[in-house]
Amino acid sequence: MKGKFLLFVLCACAPISVFGQASSSSSASSSATTTPALPEAPKPAGHFDVYAGVAYSSANQVKSSSALFGGTVAVDGKLKPWLGGTVDFGYYGMGYGMVKPTMYTMLAGPAFFIPSDKFEGYVHVLFGLAHTGGVGATPNLAYAYAVGGGMQYDIRRNLALRAAGDGIFSAFALDPNHVGYSQNMRVNPRATFGAVYHF
Repeated sequence: MKGKFLLFVLCACAPISVFGQASSSSSASSSATTTPALPEAPKPAGHFDVYAGVAYSSANQVKSSSALFGGTVAVDGKLKPWLGGTVDFGYYGMGYGMVKPTMYTMLAGPAFFIPSDKFEGYVHVLFGLAHTGGVGATPNLAYAYAVGGGMQYDIRRNLALRAAGDGIFSAFALDPNHVGYSQNMRVNPRATFGAVYHF
């Protein structure tokens, strides 16, 4: 009689234990599937952005020159999420118009950033030099500064697309052949589009 009673207890407890294991495994699997992915960590202050893109610029210091196409490379260093500095190099040598000069810009200065989730805006004021070649301007090197900004969108953790625009102010003296004619400060609008890599 006692043996039959123990056999009955074992038969009654076996389904309960199996059910408990199944429910615990199903709850663990459901919790694993429903746990949301952790958001990506924000880019820390102190990182660098390297930008490379195509560029358009006018050449208002040269007569009969309509537009110049080229490229620009820039490095942004961020001391804080909203404050940093930019070093910018540009070359513009493919133009159309009666006169086809070349132009180089070498600029650097402070930048102010407006961070968001995927988007980031910025404004900067850059100072440096502009060089005009191919037109006999004298001198062909002048002080320049740029005021502008742009917007970029993160498509990956370390990669973004950027569109930007500036007004580049520079002055070149009149050359002997009257090809370059800017004795006073003139502005060359610049537009760029390219890719940014976050370090």
